[in-house]
Amino acid sequence: MHYGIREIIAAGGVVLFLLAGLSVYSLALIWERWNFFRRAMRDLRSLEQRLRRDLEGGDLHEALNHCRQHKSAAAEVVVAALTGPSQREDRKRSIERSLERHAAKLQRGLSVLATIGSVSPFIGLFGTVIGVMRAFRDLAGAAGAGPGVVAVGISEALIATAAGLFVAIPATVGYNYFSTRVLQLTDELRWITDEILDHLTQKPHA
Repeated sequence: MHYGIREIIAAGGVVLFLLAGLSVYSLALIWERWNFFRRAMRDLRSLEQRLRRDLEGGDLHEALNHCRQHKSAAAEVVVAALTGPSQREDRKRSIERSLERHAAKLQRGLSVLATIGSVSPFIGLFGTVIGVMRAFRDLAGAAGAGPGVVAVGISEALIATAAGLFVAIPATVGYNYFSTRVLQLTDELRWITDEILDHLTQKPHA
């Protein structure tokens, strides 16, 4: 049996519409997060280069001004490193709190992708179960119907399972990819702040 768009929509029913909505939302979120992380990485590279020049020149005040003008979450963490308590351990705790706030901003929307990735296959499976039940009900009501009737009904029901996987796979891949990016950005920012702490320790008078 050939399945066109109309046949697929008719076979999937309400479950297919729900999965379509989840698919659109997750793809839109993936696109937004992709652009967000691309900008975040670009801003971090720019900030790192600027800080390196300022620190090599021994100008901490200029480094602080650049961070305040940068208007990024990463810059806020660096400001905490430059303006925190005088004791190294206290300053390090202040940096860690800033890093936690920064990581929370980076992780925005990722729990939604994880939920869509884990729930969508079950939604599709639910649609398949309903479809199989309908197929057997139709078989019971059709006098003289053969196995072909059941086969057609089950094949239509499996469309929901396929749709669930179609939604879940991109969401799961997106979640795993962006989670890795969160760790990468956080680790790079922690490395930058450690460099600042080392610089301040070596030059307490700066």
